[in-house]
Amino acid sequence: MTKLQIAYVLCTEQLDYFYTLAASAALTRTTVPACKMVCVMDRKTFKLAKSARIRVRDWVDQVVVVKTPHRTPEMKSRYLKTTLRSHLVGDFLYLDVDAVIVDPQLLTQLDCECMAASQNRDHCDHVGAFPDYIGQLLYEPLGWDYPFLPYVNAGVTFCRDNAQCHALYSRWHELWNEQVTRMGRHLDQPALNRALWESPSRLKLMAREFNSPVDVGPEFETGAWIYHYYISCYSGIPKAESLLGIASRIIRRRGRVNPGLLRWMLNQKQAFLKEPDKILSAIQQGLWVHAFHLFQDLLRNTTSTAQGQSFGWHFGSEDRNPITNTSPENSTVSLTDKCLGS
Repeated sequence: MTKLQIAYVLCTEQLDYFYTLAASAALTRTTVPACKMVCVMDRKTFKLAKSARIRVRDWVDQVVVVKTPHRTPEMKSRYLKTTLRSHLVGDFLYLDVDAVIVDPQLLTQLDCECMAASQNRDHCDHVGAFPDYIGQLLYEPLGWDYPFLPYVNAGVTFCRDNAQCHALYSRWHELWNEQVTRMGRHLDQPALNRALWESPSRLKLMAREFNSPVDVGPEFETGAWIYHYYISCYSGIPKAESLLGIASRIIRRRGRVNPGLLRWMLNQKQAFLKEPDKILSAIQQGLWVHAFHLFQDLLRNTTSTAQGQSFGWHFGSEDRNPITNTSPENSTVSLTDKCLGS
């Protein structure tokens, strides 16, 4: 297949989400190096990145800035998510910023006519039933039929660039607008599942491995292609012992993360490193030089990048955090031709 296009949506007023995006992108690109990453964001998020001198283009290949009619980050992100198909060209794999590709076998499974997604599983339901609380909260007052299966998770989807998928997204956005107008609820997943219920042939139901809710239980780690951490349950902050939490914390403090460390973490085949060894303990304590010496032996047996090069960030001084480089020529985030409005 052609190079995989990975799409993120980011609307935030908090810098933490930029570090989570960076961690997801860094881990994912380690697993799937030959990919194109695109981040779609609203104008306010773009301005926040620019004012904080956060170089989003260090992590993704393209930034698409879209004018949105809403005020809160929650509403803006759902607006962009339900209209995402109209902002991008080509097939794409959508990932929530708390999702990470951990197995390249995923690439052999991305084949569908319109949209591919997995059955939703969460902390309230490990087996994948229709969520009754959503039925009572939204479906019943809106007059939408329920229950039904499958009921998919909208945090990881593979989408084609064809008339069927464009029509599906248009209907999804229309139903989401109805839900927002009548119920005042910004959730995007119920509207997507209603749209798929109306046109079931547009869905290819994927295996659990396609979207493994590893935060729900350890049984979801085995064989996973994508780890999904559900950080919204924790105020948007990844758990400290998760791969996402470890990587985002390092990036927050150092602006970079060594590619050898990323490979080492992914090779553990665990979503959470519950029993940190001396290397991880040193990282958590901020003992970066000590940590480097501890895992230096691990790097000898892995293919490394050129000496002095780190994942996505290049710098000369250890005292300068390249994620917030104050040099104007290093502010590489840029608007694209897809920018809508001023």
